[in-house]
Amino acid sequence: MRGNSLWEGHRIVLPELRERAAKRCADCRFLVKIQGREEARWGCVAGLPEYGAPGKLIPESLHAVEVIRVAGRDGLLRAVSRGDPDAQACGVFLPRFRKLVPSVPG
Repeated sequence: MRGNSLWEGHRIVLPELRERAAKRCADCRFLVKIQGREEARWGCVAGLPEYGAPGKLIPESLHAVEVIRVAGRDGLLRAVSRGDPDAQACGVFLPRFRKLVPSVPG
């Protein structure tokens, strides 16, 4: 079955979904750290109305109070429940912007 684009480790993967199937949530811009009073957890903000649009700027971390204000307590629970950095990326995957580090002249 080598060379067959539909066969990927005993799973059928359509060619246009192959790129997304190879990505992880850790590389997605919608995965942010949600800071509570005592701890910080990863959360996916793709389902939140304020941050889910592709053109919006998404911060690297959010306060839990802000997420509750935008989406309510249920929205916070949904975001935190989908916050596994090692999980396979979903259909709304967008790559994270990388910060440009200026080179030091040598």
